[in-house]
Amino acid sequence: MRLIFLDRSSLRYKDYAIVSPDFDLIIDSVVTQKSNFTLNKGSINAVVGDIVVLKEENISFIGIVESLTLNEDKTMQAQLVNFKEMFDAEIPIDSFEGNLCEFLKDKIMEVFASSDDTLQNLKYLKVNANDDVEGSISYGDDSLVKITDLIELLSKNYGIIVTFKTEFNRGRFESIVVDINRNGNSISLRSDIKAISNLEIKESSKDIVNRCVFYPKKENTTHKTIETFYLLTSGEISKDKNNKNRYQTVSFKSSYYSDDEFDSLQSKAQNEMSSESADHQITFDLDSKNFTYKPLGNLFLGTDITFYNKGRIYNTALTQIRYKGSLSVCYLTLGEQRNSLTDRIKMMNSSNDGSNKKISVASAINTDGGTF
Repeated sequence: MRLIFLDRSSLRYKDYAIVSPDFDLIIDSVVTQKSNFTLNKGSINAVVGDIVVLKEENISFIGIVESLTLNEDKTMQAQLVNFKEMFDAEIPIDSFEGNLCEFLKDKIMEVFASSDDTLQNLKYLKVNANDDVEGSISYGDDSLVKITDLIELLSKNYGIIVTFKTEFNRGRFESIVVDINRNGNSISLRSDIKAISNLEIKESSKDIVNRCVFYPKKENTTHKTIETFYLLTSGEISKDKNNKNRYQTVSFKSSYYSDDEFDSLQSKAQNEMSSESADHQITFDLDSKNFTYKPLGNLFLGTDITFYNKGRIYNTALTQIRYKGSLSVCYLTLGEQRNSLTDRIKMMNSSNDGSNKKISVASAINTDGGTF
């Protein structure tokens, strides 16, 4: 396995190196993770910020150099972050209604293709909005948002997945393609299949919020009803209090709504209760020799997973992919809970970055459009 180093500004080839077996490749949609590779060279023609491509078997990974360190044995240690961190930049944002895939594409292009700072523009970057996912997002006045946070918001609430790949022309790297797609059908996984081992499931100790009650404000002139929504064990949202799939232990939250907020109540309830239902960490080893599930091949961060374990169904998502020391086994994590102290500190720091995050989302109108 080898890493190919490319110039950040031009994508021009700079160097390559063979990777030793003690590598640790890890990408995560919940917290920013750093991958580590020991290289068989005492020097590398690359600098912090350069692009790195790993291609091996069915795996394709694009990273950014975070650090390069000379080891005592005269090998190099390369620390990389996922290419998505290129978009960890704050931009002004207003409320929007329409095709959210095109909206995200436009925001990325504004910053990295049409900026008035030519040094910031990446001429090799191609962004494709391959689907039509209609919906709306509402931000408070004078809001700033990181593009990475916008990607996470659209992934959680609309099933939009962002993936990256390289394109070649006459044997040379020509472009990095950003594909913005609607998530396909949920992939089903059973814990008892032969390819899965070392399963661990950790759930939050608190009760999942499974009932949201919205009371009309006294100032309302149009909408004056109490609106109640229920989270079902299937992960769906219902207004039927007698639904047989309701949680038997009720944990609820209440809030007031204005006339203007009435049409978005269901999506607010879904956002509240779905995020709570993802408060678990399911980890397992996946044998890469299986012919169905290929992380970084046909499984990407954000892929919806229906996970079956001993009569329990988890409607969750793939949030971490990790290869450590070998490509024969992949370590996968489902859900948004993180139990290591380091990861929990990272999550706390990212939630206290001081930006204005007063937002709401409205349900998708349709999800017709292009193909994956």
